[in-house]
Amino acid sequence: MKFEQIRPLVLASGSPRRKEYFQRYGLDFSLLKTDIPEIQDPNEPPEAFARRLALEKGQDARRRFPHLKKEVIVSADTIVILNNRVLGKPTQAGEVLPMLELLNGQTHQVLTAYALLGIDLEEVHCEWTSVEFFSHPSELLNAYAQTAEPLDKAGSYSIQGVGSFLVKSIQGSYNNVVGLPMEKLLQDFFRLSVIQPKRA
Repeated sequence: MKFEQIRPLVLASGSPRRKEYFQRYGLDFSLLKTDIPEIQDPNEPPEAFARRLALEKGQDARRRFPHLKKEVIVSADTIVILNNRVLGKPTQAGEVLPMLELLNGQTHQVLTAYALLGIDLEEVHCEWTSVEFFSHPSELLNAYAQTAEPLDKAGSYSIQGVGSFLVKSIQGSYNNVVGLPMEKLLQDFFRLSVIQPKRA
């Protein structure tokens, strides 16, 4: 796909998967990594939590780089939710298996909130996807937990990697589970005149 890009883009994310999505669609962008603590406030609903983080990441990028003028900043946060409980990103191996056991044989939700910020712009959007896991024996879950893949992944799995074996079905956007609903984001880029179809 070829686009004519009207406004420069800034991806405020350290996620290699989001970076890969932007590259895949031939978007010209700068990469800025933000440093916002991903801590849910007491009694904060999951959607409000994801929306707040996405917006704070974008605002942090705008604050730290005040020279940004025409650029549209894109920031996002993806969370996994089971029974209204947010399951975070494991930072050490011992946290992976308990999380996988919670999700095993269950249906959970993946929510990505993404923010679009600019000199004349501040929007936050959400995309939901339901993911059903197979019921696997604990030995198989443990074998996956011993790999490095689940670390720093929401819900302790990667649907685009080896962790795809866990997934029985999804309802909604696959890209959203990976970490960014590009099909929705591209629509926003067209609506906001960030990109337009490339003329032959």
